[in-house]
Amino acid sequence: MTEQLLAKIEKSKETLKLASEMSQHYYQEPIVICYSGGKDSDVILRLAMDCLEPDEFEVLHSITTVDSPITNRYVNEVFAELKDKGIKCSKSIPVGKDGKPTNMWKLIPEKKMPPTRIVRYCCQVLKETQTPNRVAILGVRSDESSKRKGRDIFGVRGGSYSEATFFSLEHTAEVHREALEKEQEPNGTVWDCTLIKIMRNRDDTVVSPIYEWTDSDVWDYLTWGGWKYNPMYDMGYHRVGCIGCPLATYKQKLKEFADFPTYKQHYIKAFDEMLKANPKANGEWKCGEDVFKWWIEESKHITQGQMSITDYMNEQTDEWGLIVRKPKGET
Repeated sequence: MTEQLLAKIEKSKETLKLASEMSQHYYQEPIVICYSGGKDSDVILRLAMDCLEPDEFEVLHSITTVDSPITNRYVNEVFAELKDKGIKCSKSIPVGKDGKPTNMWKLIPEKKMPPTRIVRYCCQVLKETQTPNRVAILGVRSDESSKRKGRDIFGVRGGSYSEATFFSLEHTAEVHREALEKEQEPNGTVWDCTLIKIMRNRDDTVVSPIYEWTDSDVWDYLTWGGWKYNPMYDMGYHRVGCIGCPLATYKQKLKEFADFPTYKQHYIKAFDEMLKANPKANGEWKCGEDVFKWWIEESKHITQGQMSITDYMNEQTDEWGLIVRKPKGET
């Protein structure tokens, strides 16, 4: 392992320990590691297990309803390991406006449009609302996309701030230390730093411990530690996430729908319902299959099926503390 990677590992651990301390101080809750079953999540989980006590963090997996069955089973395996080590882990499923559990196939007709790179309403509902009023640990890295460059390790997204604001590890440690010092003073003034103010209000805080890591760093760390990872990477996948994600490359989408063809049928059915709800969506779309062909070219290769959504929701979810969460701001 290179000295550069060793330095990154130490900084990531420092980040996790600081985030844990601040979460306990301002939220009176442990940090929440948002675990997707991907390689970045595995790195963060292993780092946390190495530098934190079991009661200093929790692990949460958001059921998006469009993860592959392979990922679903892998998450169950990891959660079984965590449970044996006394680490709290749970799964959450979001609910829609009707107060009932929702999924991608319901969202598409509700939104009356397919999810796209520009309008990814699916992420907002199925993933990003699952850790309200907590310190959430994410596997975001700067080299994943140009959009993620220019951010930093600590971020806030709540209160009166409509857009996320980011802070370095060094700045965060400094303002936290100064805030603690002022709390010790008689009639001490309230520290009004943006980050501290947000955390005192218990709004959403996000932390990206491996923000500066490269893809090579991630694989070098997993290989060095002998840690297991999602089997999908050995199937030729470079990213593990929602099947049909708008951010996936054209080539990957073709592979996904070839490997998991039932998802294609779910999307076509959802697009049919979308056109019923919004028949003027596009004059060239006559049916769900037309939308699908526009959204992505149909794959001709079928290699395996998938478990149904209801099968997955019934498979061991209660054992992991299934949480039904409403999107933030809805009652």
